[in-house]
Amino acid sequence: LFFLFDLCTGPKNRGYYIASPLNYIGGKARILDQLLPYFPSDIDIFVDLFCGGCNVGMNVKSKYTIYNDTSKPLIGLLKAFRRMRSETIIKRINLLIDEFGFSRTRDHNFAYYGGGANLGVSVYNRKKYLSLRNMFNTYPKKDNQYYIILYTLILFGFNNQIRFNEKGEFNLPVGKRDFNKTIEAKLINFIDNLKKQNCVFLSKDFRKFNFKELTERSFVYCDPPYLITTATYNEKDGWTEKDEMDLLNILDNLSKNNIKFALSNVLKHEGKENQSLIRWIERNNYNVHKLFMDYHYSNYQKKSKKADSEEVLITNY
Repeated sequence: LFFLFDLCTGPKNRGYYIASPLNYIGGKARILDQLLPYFPSDIDIFVDLFCGGCNVGMNVKSKYTIYNDTSKPLIGLLKAFRRMRSETIIKRINLLIDEFGFSRTRDHNFAYYGGGANLGVSVYNRKKYLSLRNMFNTYPKKDNQYYIILYTLILFGFNNQIRFNEKGEFNLPVGKRDFNKTIEAKLINFIDNLKKQNCVFLSKDFRKFNFKELTERSFVYCDPPYLITTATYNEKDGWTEKDEMDLLNILDNLSKNNIKFALSNVLKHEGKENQSLIRWIERNNYNVHKLFMDYHYSNYQKKSKKADSEEVLITNY
């Protein structure tokens, strides 16, 4: 399992949005001001089918929100955020920081810890981080403390990613950053608002999701891995042509049942076109809304000097 979180960049928009402390790679925090105006109003059930860091679902008004993602560690962490008090989470993170002697750049600059712009606090924290990682990988049960340790590893890990090997061990190396004031404020705000929301968290394959309980006032938003990109979540055939077609068939069925949906995707990327997606749109006469997405921080744009993607939102209404 490999998922990327960029904890330093919040949404760049013209309004106020609740920012996730887990800004997923390819997440929509930066374009919420483009997405949300296309969403329907008066939603009874909002389904965030590939929720990631929950940037979209946290900012959609609905009577009930269903977050779903196949990453069990992610869903487990989100559930822990919802059931624990924000002050308790902050306190436990700080206790781990003190116990292992991690850096605190909120109090001192990088130079204080022997680092700079390039290395940050990675050298200072490396051995401490490996010790915490070993604790996590040998932790006996998935209780609240398990997820506190996981989130602390994300905070201090390389590029703030979460990655598990085939043995189920967290195997990411140390990163340049630590638990600064900006991230803490974002975490508290997210947790406090999450508790106010009428929501549930699921970890299901999208094909096993129960859509039968939805009504004509429900709304399904999909932000799946993009078939023609090579983002970290889509390496080694992580998202296949079959996955793509299965999802499109599900969306067709929703449309037949008068349930509104919106699908985020790219039609073109670095000279490639998603022909099956284009034909599906044309065959069903769905609406295509072009968006601007800055992929400056995304791994799958590293080889490009500039973005060459046609980001779109596809709707059946």
